[in-house]
Amino acid sequence: MNTNLPPILDFGSTSNPNNGTLFDTRDGQTYKVVKIGNQIWLAENFRYLPSIKEKGDLYENSWVYENNNDYLDLHYGRLYDWNTAMSIAPAGWKLPSNEDFQELIDFVKEDNDFGYGKDRVGSYLKSVNGWEPCDGIKPNNDKYGFSAKPAGCYVKKSKIFYDANGYASFWSATKSNSDSSYSCCLFYNKNEVFRSYEFSSRGFSVRLIKDH
Repeated sequence: MNTNLPPILDFGSTSNPNNGTLFDTRDGQTYKVVKIGNQIWLAENFRYLPSIKEKGDLYENSWVYENNNDYLDLHYGRLYDWNTAMSIAPAGWKLPSNEDFQELIDFVKEDNDFGYGKDRVGSYLKSVNGWEPCDGIKPNNDKYGFSAKPAGCYVKKSKIFYDANGYASFWSATKSNSDSSYSCCLFYNKNEVFRSYEFSSRGFSVRLIKDH
């Protein structure tokens, strides 16, 4: 691939004007993208493989869940530590900040007129399939095509993968302190979207946003 070419964003190849594709010229991979409000998001978990330093049979900065490439085929993407997540976006794209995530959440709330005690934003952003079922929880409808996948997490210190199918956490560009950074979290048994801060060494999913 010609890695010097910019990525190619195309909204003319689908019947829905809010749905498009992004072609990453660095590795030849194509991603679904979606317009939600005034933002353009990846509609898939990122899977770009950055330059790596090998340590045993695991990569130091990027992982596939349980080292099983079937999870890539299921669109779970790769898991990245925060420093890597901050450095892998193609030109014109970026890791979203807390403010970017908040704009997304606010748009969904306002578009659906959620009142007090009726926060169901998570169920509108989660993919319809792939999540563990939970009694009493509103079914996911993926209304906006964000299609959040429950890709789980990697804890580098203990070398453990956990919570695929039950949990998704997307890195934010916003730091908490020198060792921790914020993430945006979704759970199989919750309808809401949660904000958390975690050790930056952990492996979480990445959803890029178009940089205005």
